[in-house]
Amino acid sequence: MSHGRAELSPSPSQPGRQARFKPNYRYTVFAMVVLITVINYVDRGAISYAANPIISEFGLNKVQWGEVLGYFGYGYMVGALFGGALADRKGPRWVWGWAVLLWSVFEIGMAFAGNIGIAIFGGSALVGFAVFRILFGVAEGPTFSTINRTMANWATVRERGFAASLGLLGTPLGALLAAPIAVFLLTVTGQWRWMFVILGLLGLVWLIFWRRIFTNLPEDNAKVSPDELGVIRSTDGMLADERSLSTEEEKVPWWSFFQSRTLVFNAIGYFAFQYVNFMILT
Repeated sequence: MSHGRAELSPSPSQPGRQARFKPNYRYTVFAMVVLITVINYVDRGAISYAANPIISEFGLNKVQWGEVLGYFGYGYMVGALFGGALADRKGPRWVWGWAVLLWSVFEIGMAFAGNIGIAIFGGSALVGFAVFRILFGVAEGPTFSTINRTMANWATVRERGFAASLGLLGTPLGALLAAPIAVFLLTVTGQWRWMFVILGLLGLVWLIFWRRIFTNLPEDNAKVSPDELGVIRSTDGMLADERSLSTEEEKVPWWSFFQSRTLVFNAIGYFAFQYVNFMILT
């Protein structure tokens, strides 16, 4: 894992290189992950606060509106399924780039989804919203599996639990902030379409900064000092059955998941919780 380190280390021919190093730079990465998780949840929840003007403008009934909200789940299921595999194969930087770009574009597209449905899909605004919500769900689906891959690459052994909790912190925080942010944008702009446009642009702004600061591995990042890299890759405190990037020698096949009763029953329990949760919400 030491490839690329030599060119990142300061040398006499590179005066001032050391000034580029930042102590604990990984915490900047962690903070950006929390921020995009918050944006993720605000983006998906904002539509609920635009319900009345959308229903009124396009003549939807309560059943159809429930369908609009529920379509997101179909896309999210697909994105979540393939997100982790893509993060392992392509790297989290690649997945973050495409996922945030696409969900931000589809978030902006929600402002025009009804009109697009009327113009293209046989005069049905409902179909237009369905298409954009499904595609939006596909794009947001890889978020948490990519968070896990990011934290695995950047967190120390001792920080794994803390890093995972930071990734999950954005979930309740985003749910908490969705209402005030959405209502604020609706009030200030006076137009539900602008809410979607502004939220989509916010994700694109995050992506610009993310592309500048993030690399798949800290070894490849000029702002990570050799000392911090040593801390990140240290195996001190690692449990006997744990693995790290510096000790892992073989890839674990995807089907090994089903060999762990703990993971299988955890997935069943989480499914039951989410089923009831989304049923109540939508």
